[in-house]
Amino acid sequence: MDIKLIEDFLCLASSQNFTAAARERRVTQSAFSRRIKALEEWFGTILINREGTTFELTPQGRLFVGEAEIILRRLYNAREAVRALGSSGDCEIAVAAQSSITQTLFLNWVKRLERRLDSVYIRLISEKLPDCIELLNQGKVKYLFCYANDEISPPIDTNKFSYTTVGKDTLIPVSIPLAGSTTPAYTLPGCADTPVPFVAYTHESLFGRAVDLLIQKEGYGCFLSRRYENPFSHTLKAMTLEGLGFSWLPKSSVESKLERGKLCRAGDASWDIEFDIRLYYRRTDSSVYATALLETSLEMASELLL
Repeated sequence: MDIKLIEDFLCLASSQNFTAAARERRVTQSAFSRRIKALEEWFGTILINREGTTFELTPQGRLFVGEAEIILRRLYNAREAVRALGSSGDCEIAVAAQSSITQTLFLNWVKRLERRLDSVYIRLISEKLPDCIELLNQGKVKYLFCYANDEISPPIDTNKFSYTTVGKDTLIPVSIPLAGSTTPAYTLPGCADTPVPFVAYTHESLFGRAVDLLIQKEGYGCFLSRRYENPFSHTLKAMTLEGLGFSWLPKSSVESKLERGKLCRAGDASWDIEFDIRLYYRRTDSSVYATALLETSLEMASELLL
């Protein structure tokens, strides 16, 4: 498959308009439509609902949005790693991170790090947490950003790795609002007759385990209808915005949607789950870059105490 077809589809899903997407991709609309059709033929299913008066992805199309983002990110990461091989040397800093962190705190961390280093090449890998941990254990990345709290911590050997808490975030329940209203379309805790449609993390994922623990706690009885499941926050966010149900999402990733009224809270603060954001690293690394990185991380950690 041509990678351009995946890029075309994500562009269309973002713009929700064939004309605008074709313009952005710098092709004619007819050529762009043929490319989207070729992608559908490769899948053997329809990704775009062409029968309605407004743009709409089919359920298969909505599912593929999240998967397409992951595919492209892995391809781009692989391309950059190959290009950098043999040229970046000791200047390369390989970092793994959970996807939500790459879109928020990581950007702040990188800007601070660049102020301390004249030249640096950062190779960022964003995968599921178990895969990130495996990369850290194998030495394929030197640093790992991940979520943790007092109840759930990643299975990382603390004899080999240290960590610094560099940030905080909160999982909050969110839903689209009812049309023309600020009232959530889906609200916790639901009831036995009408369980709340729930877009969920996989049970084995870190966030999935945290949500499961919250639901199981005494006094937190609720009635949920589990509709969709995925380990990635950005995929659940897309499904939630499509009105497929409510979900727990990192507050940092939805603040703009909350401010603009695209999303609203689906439950009060009693349904929130607090998390630390940790940066794990090997205890034995004392290079110039490791020192600068640790200083940057400790600076961020100290600000949490203010």
